Amino acid sequence: MAPTPGRRGGDGSYRPAIAAFLSAVLPGAGQVYAGRRRRGAWYLAAALAVGLPAIVLTWLVVYGGRLDLAISLSRPFFEHPGLLLVLLALNGVLLLFRVFAVVDAFLLALADAPPRRSGRTVAPAAVAAGVVILAAVVVPHGYVAERNLAIYDAFTYDYTADPGQETTTTAASTTTAPAPPTSAGASTTSSSTTTSTSTTTTTTMPDPFEGYERVNVLLMGGDAGVGRRGIRTDTMIVVSIDPTTGWTAMFSVTRNTVQIPIPEGIPAYDAFSCHCYPGLANEIYQYGLANPGGFPGGPNTGGNAAKAVLGNLLGMDLHYFALVDLQGFVDVVDAVGGVTITVTDRVYDANYPHEDGTREVIDIQPGTYDMDGHLALAYARSRRTSDDYDRMGRQRCVIEALAEQADPVGLFHDLPDLVPALEGSVVTDIPVQAIPDFLDLLSRADLETIPSVRFMWRAPEFDGTPTSYVAGWTSDRYPIPNVPLIRETVQTVLSLHPADAISVLNLQPIEDAC
Repeated sequence: MAPTPGRRGGDGSYRPAIAAFLSAVLPGAGQVYAGRRRRGAWYLAAALAVGLPAIVLTWLVVYGGRLDLAISLSRPFFEHPGLLLVLLALNGVLLLFRVFAVVDAFLLALADAPPRRSGRTVAPAAVAAGVVILAAVVVPHGYVAERNLAIYDAFTYDYTADPGQETTTTAASTTTAPAPPTSAGASTTSSSTTTSTSTTTTTTMPDPFEGYERVNVLLMGGDAGVGRRGIRTDTMIVVSIDPTTGWTAMFSVTRNTVQIPIPEGIPAYDAFSCHCYPGLANEIYQYGLANPGGFPGGPNTGGNAAKAVLGNLLGMDLHYFALVDLQGFVDVVDAVGGVTITVTDRVYDANYPHEDGTREVIDIQPGTYDMDGHLALAYARSRRTSDDYDRMGRQRCVIEALAEQADPVGLFHDLPDLVPALEGSVVTDIPVQAIPDFLDLLSRADLETIPSVRFMWRAPEFDGTPTSYVAGWTSDRYPIPNVPLIRETVQTVLSLHPADAISVLNLQPIEDAC
């Protein structure tokens, strides 16, 4: 007798594996192949009801560039992380459905197959193929479940806590969205305290930043690590975004600036006779942690102190802060697969101190590099053969590169490594439920033209003039800030179109440095 078409050797011993494979690809297809069309139709209907909307939404987000849709869909999970556990359970139910469809198709085709001459009804290879197919069905669900749990862990983690925070009897309020500032550059008199609006919330406002002329976030890089006592924020950059126009500006404060005025209206104002913080600017965060009574208003008084004092220097309200330590920066960059940086000037350090306490020679020649975390940190931190001004320029380049190269699909893949890196190194008062608002804000930000001002001595915009952001020097040669000029410069940047601000203030465009 001639072999039956589609049946290996005429006995149909591989039909079960084929049916299982078809149902693994599309539940119900294997049942149809096995001759159970009505049964297969039910499977197909259930699969399409669940899978088709998911496929369409994924296509719109990943290939259609609909970031706004992704933010809208994800917002409930940020606001109610418990929904992620529901999603995890649904993933398990879908897995059981797919496994049942595969096994059912396998058994239907097996029952329909004629017995082999040996008396056995299915080849061992077909059984092995069925097991492989089942494993292939389970693996993607496990992949999604792992990232689902990572997101849940990230959404329920307390990022405001700092191990160095001293306890205080002062009641700490829960960090919520601050009230809109009355002006873009209003002098801060109580910027250490965050308050909530009484009439609206981010879940009911059509635009969560409506009423904000600027949204200002203080980014800090801390040097806590092996062989270091406490934490010093050698990197202090304020990112300011106009939520309506997307105009973005960056302001950098040098680590060794001293005698920064403390705003009136907070207990720390009278802590020193000068009504200023007499130490280095990079010690303000640590001072706030150690003296919580001076900077009340939130669970992290180090962040409160940095926002209050640095905001007062710039003459603007700082609404949020985010701090990452050295090792954390390395882990985050490594978790996202590195960062591509174009180096314009050689960076050389014969005795560079790594975050783990070791030292090595760093020699980065001009060119484009795919940097891992260690190299990116060395590029951003080294100042052996350069000054703070150059280093601040490199730091803003790294921040811009990370922001531009962030890929949502890649970030999802890297979540199991990225979440522990963030939890172990990031301290911030940005509420988790506000993250969708910030993602939307960043999508509006103009990253092509960014006025970037570095408040330090010999800023190139004043080259050949007696003007300086430094008003004087201490006996130890530490710079005292020219507060009126700094505030005036901030006001100018925030009141003009970014390109006009760069031109009027003779600033170096950030793309020229990066």
